[in-house]
Amino acid sequence: MLFRSLFTTLILIANLNVYAQDNLKNAKREISLFNYSRAVDILKKHLSKNDKESECEATFLLADCYRMLNDVGNSKIWFGKAISVIGQCPNPKNPDPEIYFHYAQSLRSSGEYQKARKLFQYYDSLVQGRQRGKVYAAYCDSAIAWMSNRPEYEIRNAETLNSAQSEFGCTFYHKGIIFASDRLSSGDSRKTYGWTGNNYLDLYFSEPVKPDHIFGDFNKPLHNKDLPHEVWHDGPVTFNGDFTTMFLNQTKLNESNRTSDHGKMRTHLLKIFSCNLINGKWSALKPFSLNSDSYSVGHPALTKDGKTLYFVSDMPGGYGETDIWCCHFERNSWTGPVNLGPAINTTGKEMFPFIAADGALYFASDGLPGFGGLDLYVSYNTENQWSKPHNLGRPVNSSYDELSLIITEDNSSGLFTSNRPGGLGSDDLYCFRKSVVSDREPIDSIISKPPAELAEEKNRPGTPHPDTLIINKSYRLENIFYDFDQWNIRADAELSLMKLVIILREYPVSVELGSHTDCRGTEEYNMELSQKRAESAVHYIISCGISASRITARGYGKSRLLNKCNCEAGIECSEEEHQLNRRTEFKILTKDEN
Repeated sequence: MLFRSLFTTLILIANLNVYAQDNLKNAKREISLFNYSRAVDILKKHLSKNDKESECEATFLLADCYRMLNDVGNSKIWFGKAISVIGQCPNPKNPDPEIYFHYAQSLRSSGEYQKARKLFQYYDSLVQGRQRGKVYAAYCDSAIAWMSNRPEYEIRNAETLNSAQSEFGCTFYHKGIIFASDRLSSGDSRKTYGWTGNNYLDLYFSEPVKPDHIFGDFNKPLHNKDLPHEVWHDGPVTFNGDFTTMFLNQTKLNESNRTSDHGKMRTHLLKIFSCNLINGKWSALKPFSLNSDSYSVGHPALTKDGKTLYFVSDMPGGYGETDIWCCHFERNSWTGPVNLGPAINTTGKEMFPFIAADGALYFASDGLPGFGGLDLYVSYNTENQWSKPHNLGRPVNSSYDELSLIITEDNSSGLFTSNRPGGLGSDDLYCFRKSVVSDREPIDSIISKPPAELAEEKNRPGTPHPDTLIINKSYRLENIFYDFDQWNIRADAELSLMKLVIILREYPVSVELGSHTDCRGTEEYNMELSQKRAESAVHYIISCGISASRITARGYGKSRLLNKCNCEAGIECSEEEHQLNRRTEFKILTKDEN
């Protein structure tokens, strides 16, 4: 999304060893103006013409456009294609190593940690003397290890707040929330923003259906016309405790920077503006003292007393691409910027700070150990020292981007943004609350729930009592089916498999995972097919951090049919009846009684 990408300066044209062709001038021009969505359309049409002379350049350009659009799926596809066509390029040269780093990042953001790890190591061999490849390879190991950690929170998509576009940057406002979105408002005819292909950002307000129930449903959001706004981007926004002072993020078109500036091209810069509520009306916006035409200042986060402002900037003197800074209001003016230091800031991007009621700092980073992309962290300040940031773990974090978290005064619930699959748009708002781990359900209840109810509880599964784990009893894993003659794990099977992962994380038991086929085919063939199906499910569970020594795969073929289907006897069955037999079950083999 825009406000995690505007800080990134495009170096693509200067850095990539590609071979310019005149017929790509339009795409390059759009890229130079950060109109990535428009450049994508041009490049895709160009590649459809199968022009071998310019295929390398167009492929590299398209991959990087998708990266700048934070489109993980297409970025992974096109960086893979870019690397695959290197040897076919006219007069091939060694590509920029950053291509391999970006490809590895897209794999990591897709949760393909083993593949990403190998590619980070390869990248490290190309850039000897730098540690980034080794560091990010280690982050892949951390993500795999953390899969077995008990979730600290449960989450749900705040569906009422979301649209087909992006929603992010929440802040509390009176009895509700305000957030930024690039959806098109009713009656709004502003022009499309070339970077994303969507509208310009604006602010929206909503309240929980039940007062103070942040984890529950919200009312339909309304376009907030009472706050100051611009023709370009508005938001995110932050307020002091009594909502009388506001700091607002905006962008201003900077004509002087529409062209190259020593190889660093920008079209917009983030700037912060403030105003006060006077006699029920907001005063005119005033530019923040640290605004600059040379770097961005954004993502404001004001403390409740209004005396400290946290923000993000790529100003000189930082540790990485973007850092979190703060300044203090003293003697009727704001002090100079203070960097939060290496405990918080890394060589990557730190963004979207939020100061909780207890003084804890929540923020997003892609430079700390995490699951991929931007992850959410919390740090505490003791005697002017920030603690080591704590990754909030799954399911709050995923391999995709998570950002702009806010949390209630009692630290029990809040909202954040993620672009993980399954949402309504490119960036969606999610509610979260602390998990209640004391309420445990029997294992039969967990495994046997209908698919609709399982879908609701996907991110807050119950955990079983040890005495309900009955040895050698078979438990059917609902919703794990296979396509005819196939053994790959379908997307609809992951929900139920995660139930078994939760059990294995919670208790030191070993299990057998058995797979069954329908009656069609020979006995020998079905035994081999079911074994492959069982092994496929086991591999998925191992990928979630469960030790391979604790789970055994066994195929039963068509020896244990659940219904009247008998192909040898000529009894005909519907496809639904056949699919019922293509199932997966598990049973407890051993249980640690201690």
